[in-house]
Amino acid sequence: MSVIEVRRLKKAFKQHQVLKGIDLDVDEGEIVVIIGASGSGKTTLLRCLNFLEKADEGSYRLDGLSTDLKHVTKKQITAFRLKTAMVFQTYGLFLNKTAQENIMEGLVVARKVPKKEAAETAKSVLTQVGLGDRLNARPYQLSGGEQQRVGIARALALNPEVILFDEPTSALDPEKVNEILDLIRDVVSCGKTAILVTHEMEFAYDVADKVIFIDNGEIVEQGTPQQVLGDPQQERTQQFLARFMLGKQPEYFL
Repeated sequence: MSVIEVRRLKKAFKQHQVLKGIDLDVDEGEIVVIIGASGSGKTTLLRCLNFLEKADEGSYRLDGLSTDLKHVTKKQITAFRLKTAMVFQTYGLFLNKTAQENIMEGLVVARKVPKKEAAETAKSVLTQVGLGDRLNARPYQLSGGEQQRVGIARALALNPEVILFDEPTSALDPEKVNEILDLIRDVVSCGKTAILVTHEMEFAYDVADKVIFIDNGEIVEQGTPQQVLGDPQQERTQQFLARFMLGKQPEYFL
């Protein structure tokens, strides 16, 4: 059963058409990985799904909610956002708040959770991501990997229907990438519906139920990791993936 159904989603910035009519289906518990070159529209698509950007047109259904994106209301946007959470490339933490306070903020302000309950939830999810001893640390006291753990904990605290990950390792030092990928693998392996934008092809192959390749604002190819990463049919997909095959046997993604 589809949790997300998007039809003909379009988004332009001035004269530049970034998304040219995206159709997207995500089933309950499915892990969808979106790949593509920088500037292809991947992040814009995620931001439209969470209404950080307003799409110009198209239809959007999410877990019983539906809207015409061209005429979406503020009330509808609030309702949709209560069903999603986003993990950002650059963490998106409040610099003047502790790790625990960063997580409490969305619970108290957006979801009207009592502060005591929000504090307990924040402590629980920070412990879950390995930061139970860093509740009172502010972002400047945390490494990049630890800040991203707070970002993931913040998403978990909201208990969303869908978690959106926007290149969650792109701002990390190389030695921190694998530990965050392992954490994300643990998070999504528990049946949580997730959409991930990433350049980590091995990770995509390991965790995805479906891989989507976007190029120039359009879906060029989609299917299982074995199909898209192991045996791509479209020339543009083959060209994009060629760089990731350096040093690997072609059979790696089979």
